[in-house]
Amino acid sequence: MATINILPAHIANKIAAGEVVERPASVVKELVENAIDARATEITVILAQAGKELIQVIDNGVGMDEGDATLALERHATSKIREVGDLDRILTLGFRGEALPSIASVSRMEIKTCTQNCASGMQYQWEGGVLSEKLPIAMKHGTSISVKHLFFNTPARRNFLRADSTELHRINKWMKRFFLAHPDIRFTLIHNGEELYSLNPGSREERIGQVFGKSFLKDLLPVEEEMGDCRLTGFTSKPDKSRGNRDNQFLYLNRRAIINHNLAHAVAQGYGNLIEPGRHPQFVLFLEVDPEQVDINVHPTKMEVRFSNDRAMYSLFQSATREAVQTPSGTPDLSFKGEDQPLEIRLSFGGESAPANLPKSPEDYRPSRPSPATQMRMDYQLLPGNRSASHSPHGESEFESPAPSRHLPEPANLWQVHQRYLFSQMASGLVIVDQHRAHERILYEKFLTYLGKDNPVPSQQLLFPQTLELTLEDFLVFEEIRDWLRRVGFNITQLSGRTVVIEGIPSEVQQGRESRILLDIFDFYHENEGRRLKPEEKMAAAFANKNAVRPGEKLSTEAMSSLMDQLFATREPYFDPSGNPTIVTLEIEELDKKFKKR
Repeated sequence: MATINILPAHIANKIAAGEVVERPASVVKELVENAIDARATEITVILAQAGKELIQVIDNGVGMDEGDATLALERHATSKIREVGDLDRILTLGFRGEALPSIASVSRMEIKTCTQNCASGMQYQWEGGVLSEKLPIAMKHGTSISVKHLFFNTPARRNFLRADSTELHRINKWMKRFFLAHPDIRFTLIHNGEELYSLNPGSREERIGQVFGKSFLKDLLPVEEEMGDCRLTGFTSKPDKSRGNRDNQFLYLNRRAIINHNLAHAVAQGYGNLIEPGRHPQFVLFLEVDPEQVDINVHPTKMEVRFSNDRAMYSLFQSATREAVQTPSGTPDLSFKGEDQPLEIRLSFGGESAPANLPKSPEDYRPSRPSPATQMRMDYQLLPGNRSASHSPHGESEFESPAPSRHLPEPANLWQVHQRYLFSQMASGLVIVDQHRAHERILYEKFLTYLGKDNPVPSQQLLFPQTLELTLEDFLVFEEIRDWLRRVGFNITQLSGRTVVIEGIPSEVQQGRESRILLDIFDFYHENEGRRLKPEEKMAAAFANKNAVRPGEKLSTEAMSSLMDQLFATREPYFDPSGNPTIVTLEIEELDKKFKKR
């Protein structure tokens, strides 16, 4: 009995859909690519519920006649490949011939299309990959494709879709790739009846300003470099305009959007030490190269490519970036505190030394049975130089008798190493604390406490309010967490469109960094959209991560002592909000073994 069978077409199409159609953004990508390949000069994308219920792409391209429209829904049907050699000379965006049949197999799809030479067009209705209706209609030349109820017949895939805000963010990421690569095309994007973008044709610079705002355009440096038959052009951000994520990194190969971590790393290396660790440059870069020198047929989404000479490409991007940032306009402002001026970090929040339901000092923390964290704290406090000034001469610790004041540890018992870690002696050995993660944990718990309060934290008003143009992604996050921002001390007013004014900030935020902190919060919120956290938990984690003392910042003795005390007073001192360790201990026995003592 035979055990190998040829799969029916409807099953094969659904399997292919799994490679091509992962989520609504995948459908938008494929349909817009087809519209661009059809030489459209106007493209409109209409969405409902972030594409889950409707994705409609309307273009004024060349359209399809009846024969082509029928063949377009067959697998591996394409107008762009005729022979094997064509694979080495691909300049179109789509060429596999799998997009439309794959999309049709997992949705209810309608196609309306008409060529320039025809007096009327055709309308097709497909349901789950099966043609259900076909009739002539009157319409202008071009094509309109509507995809409704995506994954209606594969509920498991539909259940894996994220919230509308997350899916819309991914769609918008793809639309921005198209906006920037094709400034000659008029684009319109509508979601739930609201027009998100209406972009007129213009120059590359004008399109960047339309998408990101004029202030973003002013912070870019021009890039232009040639190497043999390769040409690199575009823009990269000034060193002080880096972001906390890589969302605003756009790389194109012959106007096709690609992702190449090697080349992105080359751009970052071009900045040298001008960008601090953990931050990333923003760029829009266009690489023009002979199509025969690159293989774009290595991944179903065509996002990953393979160059014939990776080293040469890396060198090109690195040197072009280095030359751009070394211009006078790319030189950062070097007016900063010297290393001999330690940072006096503020560990209070909302004008208080600690939230009401958190212990304000180790003296206020008295569990009935010491936890491991409490025991470590007790070991640390009972060492000479770390004791409270009111320590009992009869041997009772401050945990048994509250002290009216605290005594800071002597410098010999608390050190900052490489401006990243705090070292301190304890009874059983050595405790090592990551200063950034420790401060994160402190701020996270304090932040959550204030989010749970009815009254918002008072803001410190800015003498000079900061105006900020937000991208669509940042504005969507702003709308989602606006109330949380207000409750912890941000006073932000929306002017018009996506322009906001920061008028007040929490006491924890250093003045002059308010715009950067706010954008960093948005970045962190984006990066953690897949984590199943409550909105207030994501907000707290974002604020703590982006406002905590950074590695490389020098702390005063008082700041180090306050950091240690407040860390040990938190509920979870061992871990930061992401679950990474904050504390490492080194027992005296381990040190003895290192020195081969018995």
